[in-house]
Amino acid sequence: MGAIWRPSFVFVVFHMSKLTFATCFGLAVISLPLSSASAGTVNSKLKVSFMGIGVAQMKNSYAIDGSRYSVSGSVKTNPLISIVSSTKASFRSNGIMNGSSLLPAQHELTFSQRRKKGRLALRFANGNVTKQEVLPKKKFKKGQVPLVPAHLKAVLDPVSALIFPVSNSSIGDGNSICNRTVPVYDGNNRLNLKFSYKASRTVKAKGFNGPAFVCSVRYLPIAGHRPERKNTKFMVANRDMEVTMARLGNSNAYGLFAFRVKTRRGVAKGVATAFGQD
Repeated sequence: MGAIWRPSFVFVVFHMSKLTFATCFGLAVISLPLSSASAGTVNSKLKVSFMGIGVAQMKNSYAIDGSRYSVSGSVKTNPLISIVSSTKASFRSNGIMNGSSLLPAQHELTFSQRRKKGRLALRFANGNVTKQEVLPKKKFKKGQVPLVPAHLKAVLDPVSALIFPVSNSSIGDGNSICNRTVPVYDGNNRLNLKFSYKASRTVKAKGFNGPAFVCSVRYLPIAGHRPERKNTKFMVANRDMEVTMARLGNSNAYGLFAFRVKTRRGVAKGVATAFGQD
């Protein structure tokens, strides 16, 4: 089960198997003013399971102040799972919200898995990656789609990709919240995540009782991947991926409340046990 917790899982959860994390865990600028409403700090805890077995806990802390956002968090395998494969990851991102779009400023991720350790640091300007550090460095492999400088323009880091801002008039509108294609760069791969509105429902967790919005997710690789790999083909064809987004306090932004991702080996799920405002 350790493969589920590769750093690309900390991103598309949207970063669950390498492609899953970048797909589940793991947004074009519209010049609409963001409300001055602030979320304060919203802290969430997600219980993560694989094949019905609890494997890890994810903690996120969202802070939104006017047009500025920051999110930090960690993922840690449960003690029983750690006997087989101990994995830890911590991450943080920050930037600016502009209407229904984000402009990240920086992103950092550190992780350890058994004896392996890694780090990803990205710096942005106007939505473009200007500086990066990726450890360990990966060698180019046969059949891999090469990354070029154009792939580092107009992108989000995997953590920022899971904050969904909307305009004032679109608060509570499922189509406006979900329907978006998010360009993601995770240090090794350039991909798009296409979200589509699926349903709305009332959800409950410590600190939260209210509406949430279920978005289906499609994984669309651009570069850095190997198209002929079984995992790549499976995730491209995968129709069983979704995230559930809940409003962050009184802000115009929505954060990750739950997710579901089918992998070749089973289904990974996460659901908030706490989602509260300080």
